[in-house]
Amino acid sequence: MILSASRNVGKYLIRQKLGRGGMADVYLAQDTELGHQVALKLIEHSPDIDTRDAIVAERRGAELQARLAEIDPRVVRVYDCSDTDGYFFVAMEYIDGQDLAGLMDRGPLTVEFAADVAIAVAETLEHAHTLRIELEGRDCCGIVHGDIKPKNIRIDARGEVRVLDFGIAKALSLSRKLTRNEFGSVPYASPERLETGEVSALSDLWSLAVMLYEMVTGLQPYQAGSTETLERMIRSKIAPPPAPDPCPEPLRRIMIKAIAPDPEARYQSARAFANDLTAFRRGLPVLAMTEDLDATRRTSPRIDDETRRTSPLAAGVDDETRRSTSASAPAQRKPRVFSKFTKVVGVLALASVAYGVYAGIADYLLYQHGRELARQISAEQLTDPDQIYTRWTELSKGNPSSLLLYGPRKAVKQKLVQAASRTIAAYRNSEAQPVYQKDWEHTRTLLSEALQMDPDDTVRGELRIADGHLARINGTTHKDPKALGDAVEDFTEAQRLLPNSPDPELGLARVYVYGLKDMDKASQAFQEAERRGYQLGNREKLFLADGYLERADRTFWDSRNVKGLPQEKDQVQRSVEDYKRALALYQEIAPYGNASAKISRVQTSLESAEYRLKEIETGNSSPLGFLRPLLWRLRGVHR
Repeated sequence: MILSASRNVGKYLIRQKLGRGGMADVYLAQDTELGHQVALKLIEHSPDIDTRDAIVAERRGAELQARLAEIDPRVVRVYDCSDTDGYFFVAMEYIDGQDLAGLMDRGPLTVEFAADVAIAVAETLEHAHTLRIELEGRDCCGIVHGDIKPKNIRIDARGEVRVLDFGIAKALSLSRKLTRNEFGSVPYASPERLETGEVSALSDLWSLAVMLYEMVTGLQPYQAGSTETLERMIRSKIAPPPAPDPCPEPLRRIMIKAIAPDPEARYQSARAFANDLTAFRRGLPVLAMTEDLDATRRTSPRIDDETRRTSPLAAGVDDETRRSTSASAPAQRKPRVFSKFTKVVGVLALASVAYGVYAGIADYLLYQHGRELARQISAEQLTDPDQIYTRWTELSKGNPSSLLLYGPRKAVKQKLVQAASRTIAAYRNSEAQPVYQKDWEHTRTLLSEALQMDPDDTVRGELRIADGHLARINGTTHKDPKALGDAVEDFTEAQRLLPNSPDPELGLARVYVYGLKDMDKASQAFQEAERRGYQLGNREKLFLADGYLERADRTFWDSRNVKGLPQEKDQVQRSVEDYKRALALYQEIAPYGNASAKISRVQTSLESAEYRLKEIETGNSSPLGFLRPLLWRLRGVHR
């Protein structure tokens, strides 16, 4: 649904479309009675259950947003909410400015600005999460936004932070369970929300933490090639990598705490999150730093205690030094100096041994866990390649190239490549089983993961095949010459990397037949595939027949532009030859595909072309002969 400018919905005059969220479209509109501009959210009425549910939730949400705006100036005000002209609408304050998504298109934001924005949003969330009102006869204890993301945070013309679109999700104070595919955005959804569909105040804080990470680094903490893989990564509860330098360490610690996979390890309220960010901005100690330091002390008490007992800076040694200095002769000082040196060396030696023991234990555990993963893969206790890769990333975090993980790394890569190769083989060998775009996308993800683990030309070549098919589908569907050119480049690179494989040639041929309309190159590609050991099947013969038929139609029709000239005979002759090639191929593979229906179609076309060729050769151009191809064209035989 896209409404044209200057159309009225009730008293609101549509000016332009601003965007879309969920099931609603948002327009810039003019209130013709009061004269001010509004952001008009519209949902077209429909009897389907999803639309009805969305409208019910939006209606509740508008009232909750209006109540929250009374106590928090950052929340967009709601002017009106009703039904008119077949639409449910919410008329809200229009905020002139730019959203964070637009600002981040230029790269990361300054640390100070990012922290200030996060503080402002956290304070608004604190107001929302603690708001108590009565709605529909029920007490509502808090509002959950449910869709915190850069698109919903706007910096207005005065530089103030405004929080947009509490929307459908804010009605969750009445109903907390929500289908994650309907509302919210996966990159900003917490693991528990993706796992159960439950949303809570902690879900909002997770989304804010992801947005803060993105503002500071210019990247999202979790990145994947598809939504499914991204969701799987977040649900794995593996912590994302810490923000890289030049992020200040206190802010890095804040974000580590805020995006902790375990909900209990995160900030438990928006107020606590805002307080730590405010302390950071003021240069004061932050809670996240204190917790981490305490945890460090708890994990290594023996070395710390031993260091304190033996270090020359410890109180006992200072006392001994003071006693010996006051009571000893000069000749006795050298042994004491030597004694202090010996103690320092002892401490360092002890620390070195302790570290060596720790490192040895860590390496042993890593090796054992790797062996267990390899065993589970070998015993087929783990068979799903995505689950296998998730286990691998958890195991190898921070040390994926370790020699201790050689066995499991080889086993994991082999499973990823095998799964991807099955898709490529299905396209090559199965005429009845189509390979869809989503299959190529998943194949590309698997090969990209395998390439990261251990690069080699075979994996890189198969990755180019997946890339080529994705570009082919995009280019053919949208008639995009650039995408078709990208497909040719990908398949050509795959030819170089996989010199004995027919798969690049099969992809190239399909691009040339249906995308670039170049039958000579398509035929060459199929010939090369045969040279590489591939036997053309019904599908490839159908491709060739379709290509020859289309070229014959195009050549025969274009011959009318040179009617009576020497070139006409050559064009008609070439169209006759292509029609005969197409007819022979269709007859060979019938009834495969739509070959049977095409046979009569080609025979009619061939008859007209041969009739015209005979006229040209005999010099007899009868009225009937002149009309036959034209009548054939009008019957819809020509393109």
